[in-house]
Amino acid sequence: MAQTHQEVVKVWIAPGCIVCDSCESDCPEVFDVQEETCVIRPQALKADFTRPLTPSIIAAAEGCPVDVIKFDTVEVEGPEPWAHAAEAALAAGPSPATTAPAKKAGPVIPEGPPDPKWAGLLSTSYTSHGPEAGGAGVATRPSARPAAKVTAEVLAQALPGDAPPDAKAAAVLGTAYGRAKPTVSQRIRERSGVTRREAAGVFAGASVLLWIAWSSMAAVAATWGGAFQSFLVPKLTKEPPSTFKAGKLSDYPSDGVYEQYKGAQQVWIIRRKGKLFALSTICTHLGCIPNWLPADSKFKCPCHGSGFYMDGVNFEGPAPRPLERFAIKLEGDTVIIDKSRKFRSELNQWGLPNSELLV
Repeated sequence: MAQTHQEVVKVWIAPGCIVCDSCESDCPEVFDVQEETCVIRPQALKADFTRPLTPSIIAAAEGCPVDVIKFDTVEVEGPEPWAHAAEAALAAGPSPATTAPAKKAGPVIPEGPPDPKWAGLLSTSYTSHGPEAGGAGVATRPSARPAAKVTAEVLAQALPGDAPPDAKAAAVLGTAYGRAKPTVSQRIRERSGVTRREAAGVFAGASVLLWIAWSSMAAVAATWGGAFQSFLVPKLTKEPPSTFKAGKLSDYPSDGVYEQYKGAQQVWIIRRKGKLFALSTICTHLGCIPNWLPADSKFKCPCHGSGFYMDGVNFEGPAPRPLERFAIKLEGDTVIIDKSRKFRSELNQWGLPNSELLV
C-alpha cells in the first residue's frame, strides 16, 4: 500500500477562545492573538500556505486548552515532507548534477563538514513549533532527532531555496544541527509541573472563587443597607382609610387604652377622666410605632426610646412633641373616627370640637 500523509488545507477558530496566547506561540504564521480573541491571519486562509505548516497547526490545536482550533485535512500520497526531508536526503545521498531537480539559486555550500559558526548558529535557532507538537510534527521532537549529523552537501539538499520557512525549520531540526527551544510557557510548566490544561483550570477556578467572594460582599452590603434603611425610614408604608367606624360607645366602658384598631388603622382609642379620644400610633420622632406598656402606664417607642404618657404627651426620648389626635364623633351610638382631621397639642388644638368626646 502506498504511503500517505495528512496536510491541513483549512483552519478556523470556533467560539470560546480564552486568549491564552498558546496557539500563536506554536504557530505564529497562522494565528494572531489580539486583545479579546484570536484570528486567522489572511495569508493562512489559503491551502497552499497551510499545507507546509501542518505540524505547527496540529500542535496548536492539540495544545489549545479550550479546543476551539479546528482544521480540515486532505490525504496526500507520499511521506511527510516536513518530517522526513533530512532522512530522505540521507538515504538518497548526493544526487548527480544531471539528475538533480531544479531549484532556485542559493548560496554555494562547500563540501565537507559545516562551518562551526554555522553549526553554532543552527544550534541556537528557534522554530515556531515546540517539542510538544507530536503527531505529524514528529521530526520536531527531541527524541526523534537522528543521532548523527549529516554533511553540508546533504544539508543543502534538505534545504531547497524555495522551501517554505516551516519546512526549512523541520529539515534543520532533522539534521541534529538545531533543536527546538522551549517557549516561555513551556519552561514555566516544566518548572511548576502543571500542564496547559491544568493551568487553564486553575485560572477558571480562581475566577469562580473571585465571583463568589464579590457576590458574598454584595449580599452583605445589601443586608446592612436594608437594616440601615429599616432603622431610619418610618415604618408607615400604607395609608389606611381616613374615616372608619370604631364600634359602639359601650365598647369602651372604663378608663384604659383600647388597641383593637392599632394594626389596621394606626389608632388607639383612649378613655381617660371622662373623655374619649383617638390617638395616632405614629411616633412624632421618625414615624415608628410605639408600644403600650400597661405596667408602666406609658407608650414606648422601640426604635429610639421616645416615651409618651397615656394622654399622648411626650416626656422622654427624642420625640419633639406629643402624639396627634384624630377627629372623633358619635353617630347615634356608633363612634366615628376621621383621620383626615388632626389635632396637635403644641398648637393648642386639644379641647377643640371633635378632638375628644365627653362620656
